[in-house]
Amino acid sequence: VINRGYKMIFSSSKRIGPISTGHRQWKDDGHCKFVHGYGRYVEFTFHCTERDEKGWVMDFGDLKDVKQWLEEQWDHRLLIAHDDPLVGLFEGLHKVGGVNLNVMPEGYGPGIEDSCKWVFDNVDPMIIEKTNGRVWLDCVRVYEHENNWAQYFRTEKVFSGLQ
Repeated sequence: VINRGYKMIFSSSKRIGPISTGHRQWKDDGHCKFVHGYGRYVEFTFHCTERDEKGWVMDFGDLKDVKQWLEEQWDHRLLIAHDDPLVGLFEGLHKVGGVNLNVMPEGYGPGIEDSCKWVFDNVDPMIIEKTNGRVWLDCVRVYEHENNWAQYFRTEKVFSGLQ
């Protein structure tokens, strides 16, 4: 086998969901400014240069904590931006049991693009720690439904073929 000088890696993917999640895009001029929701799926792509003793990139059975974290953040939750002008009203509804609110931290919004980055930024350190750095998260893809998805991935993926 000739590798022509490329760094060879192994890859595997795992999809979690659906997770019933609502959100509001308050900056939209259309119908997305209203609270709406989807059964989101989250797809993770893992990379490594050396597989484990079972020959695997990532032991999918070791992702129970990732699934639990995602469900705690999204399952039957309403995601809104930290700067949503109605944040106070939604917080009031949360206090009286009208919504299960998750106000996204500054730098992240409730849509699927920002959700990809937010999940990546939180899950990648979990993966690196649990595999002692052998595995890293390469890509997070979030599906709103079967026709709409966004993804966030390491920059090296874009430029690796250009060197």
